[in-house]
Amino acid sequence: MTPPDPSRTRALTVAETLRDRIFDGEIAPGSHLMEITLANELGVSRTPVRGAMARLADEGLLVYLPNKGFQVRRFNAKDVFDAFSVRATLEGMCCRLISERGLDGTALSQLTAMLDEQHELLHHTGEWSEGRAARWQDLNLAFHRKLLALADNRWLTEAVQRASQLPLIFDSKLRPHNRDASMLLHRHEQALQALAEHCRIVESLGRQEASESEAFMRDHINTRRDMLVLYLNQKNPTRTRALV
Repeated sequence: MTPPDPSRTRALTVAETLRDRIFDGEIAPGSHLMEITLANELGVSRTPVRGAMARLADEGLLVYLPNKGFQVRRFNAKDVFDAFSVRATLEGMCCRLISERGLDGTALSQLTAMLDEQHELLHHTGEWSEGRAARWQDLNLAFHRKLLALADNRWLTEAVQRASQLPLIFDSKLRPHNRDASMLLHRHEQALQALAEHCRIVESLGRQEASESEAFMRDHINTRRDMLVLYLNQKNPTRTRALV
């Protein structure tokens, strides 16, 4: 067996570090990445840094500018629209796969329990706070991840992950970078609407209505897409602007 290439391993490690920093906003869109500075900071040679940046450029996070080097890509409202549209199609496909395969009793019970937890949070008395909004976000992510797990398609899961993080809408934990955008997506009335949509999706999955469940999921994600794009265009109507 051929031993692993140490330089390639270091490049992957550097790429992971830079990717997380970009997703988490530590390195802002439009920033130029300097090989020497990063190599000194990370305690490696320039070779793995160069390899890492080439990898991130292939992923779409960086863009190479002649005579300037690598820069963190900027994204605009159209990028957001297009990425959410792709994600809607992919997660719609996820629901179709689940419907065609059929849900067993255990999986249906697990999804129902998740909906019950969401309902309890949203209908609990008291003010809708940032803490409750953050908790809703966690439950919402868990629901979507559970459906991807039930679809049992690694390629689909990886494609959804990519569409969820590019453009730079969400951080490494899939939380919105922008606080205003986060509160827009997770207002109480928006969460209630999303829960109702979750219930329709699960009900259609239980009936094995493949086309219906696919359409429900697609519409569910496109609703969030349209809210974000409207927010972006209202925030700066004279030109499209990146969310981050």
